[in-house]
Amino acid sequence: MDSCGPLRNLDVLRAKLAEHAGGILSRHARRFACRLGCDGCCQTERTVSDVELAALRRGWARLDDATRERLRARGGDGCPLLLDGGCSLYGERPLICRSHGLPIVMEGQRDVCPLNFTDTTLDQLDDADLVSVDTITAILVAVNGVYCTETGGDPHRRRPVSALFD
Repeated sequence: MDSCGPLRNLDVLRAKLAEHAGGILSRHARRFACRLGCDGCCQTERTVSDVELAALRRGWARLDDATRERLRARGGDGCPLLLDGGCSLYGERPLICRSHGLPIVMEGQRDVCPLNFTDTTLDQLDDADLVSVDTITAILVAVNGVYCTETGGDPHRRRPVSALFD
């Protein structure tokens, strides 16, 4: 965790989301089908803000040369970080990826991966068992704004995850 540097606020936001997600997972463990190799959510390349791209670069720098070369050569559809059914930068993955599989609420609508929560309707879940995408996005916009102010970035810019390879 980069508790003092420009990624500090993103790290704090991630920790809060992980704590909330951990509670959901512990209360509903049997309702989750998610596991390594379950990569249906990863079949579209996502775009990221400057702060999330910086975090991906932090993780990229820690990868060994062989893994970086495999990712560059991978090509194909889906997230360019997907390797052998899992995220090669799991610890630095964007916030949208951290919400995959969890029951979410966005613009008042509840949703979840169709493989999860097959024994209940989302209406039966308490609000505490949902991840608010609207709230996470609003906080991420603020975190990215601070990051861009500190680093000279563009708070409105979105780039594909594959920009990591540039």
